[in-house]
Amino acid sequence: MPAYRSSAEAEIRVEVVARLRAILPGCRIINEVNVESFGNRIDVLAVGDTRLIAVEIKSERDKLDRLQDQVAAMRRITNEVFVAVHEKFLKPLGPDGRYGVVPPNDAAHAVTWAYPRLARDGHVECGVEWFERDRWQKLTIGLPPGAIGMLWREELQSVCRSLGERGVSKLTMNECIDRIRWAMTGEQITKLICATLRSRKCVEADEPMLVAA
Repeated sequence: MPAYRSSAEAEIRVEVVARLRAILPGCRIINEVNVESFGNRIDVLAVGDTRLIAVEIKSERDKLDRLQDQVAAMRRITNEVFVAVHEKFLKPLGPDGRYGVVPPNDAAHAVTWAYPRLARDGHVECGVEWFERDRWQKLTIGLPPGAIGMLWREELQSVCRSLGERGVSKLTMNECIDRIRWAMTGEQITKLICATLRSRKCVEADEPMLVAA
């Protein structure tokens, strides 16, 4: 069953998903992704062939007290992190907001999307356009090392079997990851993670995608 969410969050999620599909055509959208190494859920994950985008949603009914930790955790496992916040969390810039608004400090190190999207003065990410990336940040080619922790134990074991490892059923997740990192290049691991997530059966997501062997 789909995870419970408030109507306020659902409204923002619709906009987020539409924007992700525009940014990463052909991506698979997965909602409420549980990651063992992450210690929390990712609200929305867009999975491309070699690229992962994570989004944390903060509706007008939410708080930002955990946002810094959530952003830091998502940055360890995905290429890009976005925070979609209700406009009530935007901060005035200058006395009485005379210079417009800026994203909340809690969203530092992530690209901030403000909802609803209105014509605003100030920080460009709080205007009518939703920027894909900070202009001063360059998109990494491969996924961060922690991204492989998004795979389940049985998925990791399956990879190890394909690599010719023995006694795979007794290997822990960390042991599987160690062997995969030894045998595969960064490019191969990035493609492996994305292909696995695109084909995995999920409770609330686009239909699994067939991945060429």
